[in-house]
Amino acid sequence: MVSNETKGYRAYCFRCGPAGFVAHGDFSIEQLKRRQAELAMSQERTVKLPPDFTTDIPASEAIWLYKAGISPAVSKHYGFGYSPFLRRVILPIYKDGVLDGYTARSTINERPKYIEKVASPASSVFVSDPNLALPWPDNGVLVSVPDVCICEDILSSVRVGRYVRTCISILGTTVAPAQLTKLHTTDEVAIWLDPDKAGNKGAKAIYRALSLQGYRVKVIRSDKDPKYYSNREIRRFLVT
Repeated sequence: MVSNETKGYRAYCFRCGPAGFVAHGDFSIEQLKRRQAELAMSQERTVKLPPDFTTDIPASEAIWLYKAGISPAVSKHYGFGYSPFLRRVILPIYKDGVLDGYTARSTINERPKYIEKVASPASSVFVSDPNLALPWPDNGVLVSVPDVCICEDILSSVRVGRYVRTCISILGTTVAPAQLTKLHTTDEVAIWLDPDKAGNKGAKAIYRALSLQGYRVKVIRSDKDPKYYSNREIRRFLVT
C-alpha cells in the first residue's frame, strides 16, 4: 500500500511491514510558481530575459559551463548568465546586438531540462564571435580547415568557433532554409552534430540540403558532443 500523506509518500508491505517514506520534496508552492513562470515565458510573444537575470553565475551552476570548456571570460563575453528564480543557466542569442532568443538550461535535473525561446524558430541561429578565434599552432605545417561549421547547441558552437571563421548553432538537429542563409561562404562547410540518433539523422539531412545548393560539405563524426573535447582534439577533427 502507498499512501499520499501531508509530508510525503509512505509505503507499507502487508508481508514485510513498513517499506519506507519519501518526502514530496520540490513539489511546493515555490516549485509551482517556477513552473508557472516557465510556462509564461514559453508563451510570451516577445523575447525577453528573466527579470532576475544576472551574469554572476554561481560556481555550483557554472560547473556545467566549465565541463564544456567555457571559461568565465568567454561566458562574460557572450553574456551568459543565470536566473535564481528559474534555477537555470541562461544562454542569450543576439542578432546585430539585439536579443533574438535564449536557451535556459537546468543543471539540477529540473524538468524540462531546457527552456528555449527564439524570435523566429525558422531563422534564428547562434553565431560564434570570430574575435575570440584562437591561433593555430605554428608547427610549419599548412592546414586546411572548413570556413564554416554547423553545430547543434550553443556551447559546442562557442568551442568549435575558436578554430573556424564562423560556427553556427542551429539550436537543434533540424535546419530551416532561412538558417542556411547565415553561412555566407563559398568555401567548405563542416557539419558536426551530437553523436546520437537525432544528430546523425540531422547531419544527413543538412548534408543533402547543402550539397544540392552547391556547397562543399563534410560531416564530422565523433563519439562525444563537440564541446566535450579538448582544443587539440577539436583541431584534429576539423582537419581530418
